[in-house]
Amino acid sequence: MKRRTFLAGTTAAAAALTLELPAFAAPADFAALRAKWAADLTGSAAIVPADPDYAAALARLDAAVLSSLAKLDRTATRKLIFTDQPLTADPSIPNTYVRLEQWATAWATPGSQYHADPALLAVIQAALESMDQLIYKTTTVEFGNWWSWEIGATRPLANIMVLLYDELPAETRERYCAAIDHFVPDPYRMFPPERGPIVSTGANRVDLCQAIIVRSLVTEDEAKLTHARDGLSDTWQYVTSGDGFYRDGSFVQHTWVAYTGTYGHVLLNGIGKLLALLANSPWAVTDPKRQILFDSVAKAYLPVVHDARMMDFVRGRAVSRYNASDHNDGYTAIEAILRLSKGVDSTLATQWRAAVAGWVQRDTFGNLLSGATIPRVALVKSLEGVTPAPERDGHTLFASMDRSVHRRSGWAYSISMASSRIAYYECGNGENDQGFHSGSGMTYLYDSDNGQYADAFWPTVDRYRLPGTTVDKLPLAPKAGGEWGAARPTTTWVGGSTLDGYAAIGQDLQGPVSPMRARKSWFCLDEYVVALGAGITGSSGNSVETVVENRNLHSTGTNPFTVNGIQQVPNLGDSQAVDARWAHLDGVGGYVFLNGTQALQLKREERTGSWRDVNTGGPTTPITRRYLTMWLDHGVDPADAKYSYLVAPGASAARTEQLAQYAGLLVLRNTADVQAILSGGLLLANFWKADRIAELTADTPCSVIRRVRGREIDLAVSDPTQLAAAVKLRILLPGAKVVRADEGVTVRRTLLGLDISADVTGAAGATRSLTVRI
Repeated sequence: MKRRTFLAGTTAAAAALTLELPAFAAPADFAALRAKWAADLTGSAAIVPADPDYAAALARLDAAVLSSLAKLDRTATRKLIFTDQPLTADPSIPNTYVRLEQWATAWATPGSQYHADPALLAVIQAALESMDQLIYKTTTVEFGNWWSWEIGATRPLANIMVLLYDELPAETRERYCAAIDHFVPDPYRMFPPERGPIVSTGANRVDLCQAIIVRSLVTEDEAKLTHARDGLSDTWQYVTSGDGFYRDGSFVQHTWVAYTGTYGHVLLNGIGKLLALLANSPWAVTDPKRQILFDSVAKAYLPVVHDARMMDFVRGRAVSRYNASDHNDGYTAIEAILRLSKGVDSTLATQWRAAVAGWVQRDTFGNLLSGATIPRVALVKSLEGVTPAPERDGHTLFASMDRSVHRRSGWAYSISMASSRIAYYECGNGENDQGFHSGSGMTYLYDSDNGQYADAFWPTVDRYRLPGTTVDKLPLAPKAGGEWGAARPTTTWVGGSTLDGYAAIGQDLQGPVSPMRARKSWFCLDEYVVALGAGITGSSGNSVETVVENRNLHSTGTNPFTVNGIQQVPNLGDSQAVDARWAHLDGVGGYVFLNGTQALQLKREERTGSWRDVNTGGPTTPITRRYLTMWLDHGVDPADAKYSYLVAPGASAARTEQLAQYAGLLVLRNTADVQAILSGGLLLANFWKADRIAELTADTPCSVIRRVRGREIDLAVSDPTQLAAAVKLRILLPGAKVVRADEGVTVRRTLLGLDISADVTGAAGATRSLTVRI
């Protein structure tokens, strides 16, 4: 469909919408919203010039304007606005408008040296006219990335028109709005040149609606405003496939990619701004299902932020950006949550603000106010007097995006997996082209080392030895498996079961672009996480390894490392193979090998790389970091290899040695059919096929947790394949009676125990549970 044809259809649809428009909308309503949006962009209402944080933010704003003014092309026949932003490259179009928006913000901000500066205003006006004449106009056909034209340029241009509303003639405003309408005839659609109109979803829908809502304030277009506002509702409905929020807290964008940490917080931030803008106006959002959005803060966002760090396993290709660390995305999430907290009930707002205050207090690597805009400074200042909350214990399994987070006091352990439903990794636009192994069971340990991943981890780590992964050392080409989430295995058994903060997590691993297969399980307990691997098989002619740890020691780290109590690889460049029963890395924790001693490969090294290695837009400056790496070498083309170890975050060397002697743990089975452990009253098992372990018989593949509490026994079960109609389990437990059972769980008593059937139709990998008494 041609863009102009779609635009005509949109106009007709807009006419139909007039029946639902607010009857009492008036020019004063639009003027009030313009003033409200301008105040949000500048933060002017909160500025206290004598406050050093506000003074610093104003100084940063002025410095940024001065810096970009130096790049302004002032020639009469210019073909670009900034000398470093050629308009023949599509990213330069939004980059140009973003700089002009910054200028307009400074012009509109009291306390800026450019406030109401007529010279700067004239430069902005001339630059806007040049953009209209040169490139961003109704006769231009998109080239390059659709995002540059439809989101990247429209939002700052609309913002500029609001900030400079009284300084731009009506005809000029109409012309610029016509350009926006040309590229975004309907925010419910995107118009990539190579694919034609496609439905906009998730963060993209919010961004497009924001552009049109703000643009509608400029021409006082009620139909466009209402249409764009109504388009927001789609973004907070639960989905069962594709982009958006899932009931378990997962957030997916680009159909196959776990993206809470970038697109997800863009969505949250954007909606938060728009809800605040439209509140108490004729266009206030009243959809009762917006509660799903509020619920998502606790379900989707709080679990994936730890001490202000947005966990990398939900940041997609953004991990490759030199100027966007886990802290940067964590800060954006903080801003979004604080903004949203103004519109919810006081109990919820108090909980959110306490969590955020705790993150800020424990952030030892970054500084939320360093580089902050004035609006962000104001939001952070609102936390003064709030009692910080500690990180919460528990376990969150995001079965719909193949992610899992285990939390205990002082640490969090995150697991990144892939299945036919979720990609190993995402690359695209020259970003993250070598992230191919990050979905092969990569584990992240978040502890007091607040800069572990922010401190140049991705450009310097060995990308074939990511912690937790089992990897075929077959060399892979950049973009292996395809771009934009195309790199996915065919396996389906990925997920697990949870019970009151404990979890059995598993991944049927198929190596990316490799014949390698492995069955991997993680059993998440109070003091440690048990990692089992079995059925490890390869046939590529290369060795296969399981990486126990690959820790960033930063630029000068000399963390002592011992194996069986003896110091090993003390110097940079040292490498060694040792028979290990246990190992300890100072400042990190302990590692215990559960099947006697295992041949452990060790290396302490310096690694040098640059951000350009992982992102074509990154700088080429060499960066060197130190690493301590432990791995198990399964040999070339292994057949049914296995491993078993536990990770005890924060454990001392003495405690690690104690765990090696007695961990209160028994590995019941570690095969390609069943992986199971027993720890006290907990039995955790992943059945890759129908089988039996202890008193449990699984008639279908499933994940199970059994917990004994006196005379009561809790059972939790799930279908990680997300394909079965029911999970069937038998337990040898004569005389047992059901105390409670989740909906869909049926129990039949037999002479020997109980036959349990859990209806998992549409459960999407969620756990079903019951309690019985003996």
